[in-house]
Amino acid sequence: MKLTLIIRWIEGKFLLSFYILLVVPHISIASTVLFDDYPQNGTSLWSTSSSESNLTQIDEPVAGGDKAIVLLAHHWTQSGLYIAQVPPYEDTILEAKIYRKAGSKGTLMFRRGENSLKINLDESNSEFWTINGQPGHNDFLDDTWHTIQIHLKHFNLNEGENVLAVGIQGPYDTGVFYMDSVYFKENKPVVTTGPPVLGNWILSFEDDFNQNTLNPDKWKVGKQYLGMSGLAANAGSENISVENGILKFKAEKESFNQGDKTNHYKGAEISTFGKFRQQYGYFEAKIKYDSVHGTWPAFWLLADKGIYGSDTYRRQTLLKFSLEDISDTVDSAFLKFKVSKAIDKSSVAVHKTLSSDWSQSTVTWDTKPKVDPIWFIHRYGASSGDIVEVDVTEYVKAQKIAGNDASFSLVDNYMKGQLLEIFSNESENYADRPLLAVNGTDIGTTDDATVRGGEYSSENFGDEPNLLIKDMWGDTSTTFGRGMEFDIMEYLGVWGEDVSCAALHWDGYGSEHASVGSDKLYFNGTEDDFHLFGMHWAPNYVGIYIDGEKVWEHESERIGSLPSYIILSLQVGGWDGNTRNIDDDFVATMLVDYVKVWENQDNN
Repeated sequence: MKLTLIIRWIEGKFLLSFYILLVVPHISIASTVLFDDYPQNGTSLWSTSSSESNLTQIDEPVAGGDKAIVLLAHHWTQSGLYIAQVPPYEDTILEAKIYRKAGSKGTLMFRRGENSLKINLDESNSEFWTINGQPGHNDFLDDTWHTIQIHLKHFNLNEGENVLAVGIQGPYDTGVFYMDSVYFKENKPVVTTGPPVLGNWILSFEDDFNQNTLNPDKWKVGKQYLGMSGLAANAGSENISVENGILKFKAEKESFNQGDKTNHYKGAEISTFGKFRQQYGYFEAKIKYDSVHGTWPAFWLLADKGIYGSDTYRRQTLLKFSLEDISDTVDSAFLKFKVSKAIDKSSVAVHKTLSSDWSQSTVTWDTKPKVDPIWFIHRYGASSGDIVEVDVTEYVKAQKIAGNDASFSLVDNYMKGQLLEIFSNESENYADRPLLAVNGTDIGTTDDATVRGGEYSSENFGDEPNLLIKDMWGDTSTTFGRGMEFDIMEYLGVWGEDVSCAALHWDGYGSEHASVGSDKLYFNGTEDDFHLFGMHWAPNYVGIYIDGEKVWEHESERIGSLPSYIILSLQVGGWDGNTRNIDDDFVATMLVDYVKVWENQDNN
């Protein structure tokens, strides 16, 4: 072992010991359980007047464990959990998991003080409470669990004043909610321990996946291109989800058509391409994966020179539909649009937008709404005259319940560089116009527009007979020359449990390709099967860490010196016999709790 590596090994061991002795005891957050499977610490089920509060039965939703609370609230009465306790900490958060059954109405609320003052939780006080880590609101998705946190300090409780209850205020009709995992928690700043490596570290990237979708400012589905290595296709929304603070990938044996290729497996991959890249630093993710023959999860980096092509030639399309006249429950909804001009290498992905407050007459590239990175569908090779049809039932149902319009973005985010045109609502032929078929009834757009970047980013293109979609290509991501691939964690299902490997690649994937890799890296199991996979990247040096301990390192002038972007993937196949004899009922998951990146200020 070289002297420099010995020194780094000693430093790493010393720092890890220091970290364990001095840091870990100070990162726990005090909490008091109020409900977990049953009322605890003096609490009880609670309701007023005609409302009801009961424990769940078999097959009813629970956030964790065996039981949750069923809240049946109606006619302006309340149900929930009776607490009647003074908040135990100087700065107390009241936290609960909430689930709303589809079609239900109702408002989150809590009661306080001897006079049982009711506080409705809504947009008027959203700065003092959160849902999934975002400012509080009541238009959250149905039929899924969400985390609410009420920052009691900001509601100006008097000294010694108690929190009487937390729950739901019913509407005129019945609202059915479920509540679980209720706690008082001490609001302390989260202590970021930082990398287990000496240095002047600052956090440069972090995602805890506490929203109900991927953050569009941080992630996209796929890399600069959509294809994945291995046997599986990247199936987008069918195999990627974010809920309860966890990013979930699923791989399965199911046919999936992508362009002119049929894959017999579906997988998932996301990246920070075009969103975040960094040269050197410490990269870490907390990951759990299934040990199933055929599965191939990975946490890795690719080089990104940041040359994305000119925004001036980049175009996106927006479509919006009013749902006000839909009086029935939404049972089906299909978005349809017709291609007016295309070549065989065209590319289009259909996404929902994260807001619908844009107007055809004013929207521009600079003011366009943010787009959910997880698309409904992606399609290669659409031809002139094709009608593209997309099942958007669940999204439209949620928008209808929330009283919002349905809003979509059509983009090419895989740098095909080909212009695709579709007919707009200004088309002379009514049959060519975009429509949303809800319960079999066709609805035309209330707004549609093209937005264009670069020198046109402040211009409005809302009255054109055709809507345009195009992305650009730049020589941005390559492993040839100075660039390289960093495989921080790779695993093949044939290896068994509690093992991974790491590898470095450089000089492209052709005749000049070179690589170096670790042997299999074995580690101890954990109670929840999550592990921390990390990489320390410095000039001419890479060290791989698992659960804070260095397990492999490599020192060479050929280690990459280009900024790189992050990739998380769940592929199928690989090598070492992992592609053969996969079970017909194959299914596997990969869960990601967080991704963090630090930058060492000593290197600047």
